[in-house]
Amino acid sequence: MKDEVKIILDICDKILLKNVDHHLRLNLEPNSTQFKTLKDEIISSELTKLLVKEDLGGAGMTLNDIIPIVQLSAQYGTPIPFIETIISNFLLSELNIKPENDFITLTNKTENIIIKKDKISGNFKSIPYLNLAEKILVETEIKNQKYIILFKKGGKLKLQKNFLSEPKFDLDASELEIISMLEKPEPIDVQNLLINVRSIQSFGAMEKILKLCIEYCSQRKQFGRTLSKFQMIQNHISEIALEVAASGASLSTLKNNNKNNKNFYNLKSTAIPKIRTGIASGKVIALSHQVHGAMGFTKEYELSYFTKALNSWRNEFGNEIYWQNILGKLFLNQNKNLWEFLNH
Repeated sequence: MKDEVKIILDICDKILLKNVDHHLRLNLEPNSTQFKTLKDEIISSELTKLLVKEDLGGAGMTLNDIIPIVQLSAQYGTPIPFIETIISNFLLSELNIKPENDFITLTNKTENIIIKKDKISGNFKSIPYLNLAEKILVETEIKNQKYIILFKKGGKLKLQKNFLSEPKFDLDASELEIISMLEKPEPIDVQNLLINVRSIQSFGAMEKILKLCIEYCSQRKQFGRTLSKFQMIQNHISEIALEVAASGASLSTLKNNNKNNKNFYNLKSTAIPKIRTGIASGKVIALSHQVHGAMGFTKEYELSYFTKALNSWRNEFGNEIYWQNILGKLFLNQNKNLWEFLNH
């Protein structure tokens, strides 16, 4: 890990440790002092500009550099559009547009888009944390050309129900003000980028679940000894650790030493961690709840927040079976053997 990444990771860790707790996750309100304090510290520290080009006022980091930051945010269960803003500002930077000094959320799920005199109308689906953001970034296709559009929030918001307490909204927009609109440049693939962010977040959440299991079993006693002394519990925790390690290893497909971020847009590099974290998520959810028993299902205890997150992220953009079919088709359409295919 680069020295500058370590420094930024330490800053991020201190801010999240100070401001994010289970009470915030369960009682998040846009006007609460706790939310405003967290938002102010993140924005003022310029953590949302990590991927922005240096000549536009950012740190000039690569997508590979922020993997541990996305991972850390997921470990804390950070219930705000922190990562969404980092990605949104990155996309603006790729269009040579200066970053925003506020929270932004984003989606690529759009319908019935109409652009008229710097105004946008249409239907936007599954927008995370829209209640906490002031602006929305979307990728949409208009007349066979893909565009990235930034516009001000407004219109009718409809809260979606999902496994996670992460708020997602559908938006019916009518003539909202466009701030920026440009054609999407190559090779950016917004969907693959968002999928990879979810894979990294899933890995971070599983690391947190493993930590919770170890702490709980080291403290909870049954029949005069801690749960960690029981062989079945030890087997469950070792299986969780194995799945976490395998998921972390799968993220290596995203890493490269170049600044072009190409692996984050590559279909094969996207499919491998998506499949592996999806498989692991199902096992980790089941085993961690077996370890915790009834305690794990209580709202006041942290475990269910993270297992719900895994369940939600696992199925977003298609589950592991869907992506196994995609990876299989990619393999059949080339001439390398399986080992060469997976490692090149």
